Amino acid sequence: MADPQGTLLSVVFLDAAVTGAVIGGFWLAVSLLRSFGKKIGYSLAPLGFSRPRGGFLAGIGVGMAVGVGAVLLSMIVTPISVLVLERLGYSTKSTVQQPFMEGLVGWVHESPGVAVPAIVLVVVLFGPAVEELVFRGAVFNGLYRLGTLISTRYVGTEHPRGLPSKTIFVSSALASSVLFALLHLEPVLLPVLLMLAMILCALFKRAGSLIPSFVAHATFNSFAATLIILRGLNVLNIPN
Repeated sequence: MADPQGTLLSVVFLDAAVTGAVIGGFWLAVSLLRSFGKKIGYSLAPLGFSRPRGGFLAGIGVGMAVGVGAVLLSMIVTPISVLVLERLGYSTKSTVQQPFMEGLVGWVHESPGVAVPAIVLVVVLFGPAVEELVFRGAVFNGLYRLGTLISTRYVGTEHPRGLPSKTIFVSSALASSVLFALLHLEPVLLPVLLMLAMILCALFKRAGSLIPSFVAHATFNSFAATLIILRGLNVLNIPN
C-alpha cells in the first residue's frame, strides 16, 4: 500500500458521505411522511441513537464482552476458512486487507506520532461507528421494520397469524450481514464477518441502541489495530 495516509483519508471522506446520506435520507423520509399528516419527529432514535436498554454502562460492558468473544471466535474460524479454501483450490492470499495493513505498519514505523492516533480514530472508532449506523441502524433495522409492517398489515397480526418475529429477525439479519461481509472483499474473512454481523444485529435488536454493537465492533477492530501498531513499533514480529 503506497499511500496509507491517503487511503485512510479517503475512507474518512467516504464514511462521512455515507453517514450524511443515511441521516439525510432518514430526515427526507420523515419530511415526506409529515407532509402526509404523519405525526413523527426528526429524532434519530429509530436509527439507534438512543439509550441502551439496561443503561449505558451495561450496554458498553456487554459490547466489550461480545467484541472480545468475536476476536476469540475469529481465531478459530479464520484458520478453518483458510484450510477449506486451500483444499478447494482457491487462493487465500489477501488482496485488499493485507496490503492495506502492511502499509499502515510501515506508516507507524516512519511516523508513529501521527499514524497511531489516526489508526485508532479511523479503524477503531470512526469506521465501526459508520458501519454500525449503515448496516445495523439502517439496513438491518429497516428490513426488520419493513418485515414487521408487512406481517402485521398484510398477513395478519404478528402472533399467531403473521410471520414469527424470529423469522423476520433472521431473514433481516442474514440479508444485512451477507451484504456487510461481501463488501469487505475478503473470501477468507467472509465466514467470521458473517458471524460477527449476525451477532451485532442480535445485539442491536436486544439493546434497541447502536452503542453496544458499536462498542463490540470497535473492540473487535482494536485487536487488528493493536497488532498493526505493535508491529510498526517493532514490539511484535509476525511473519507474513
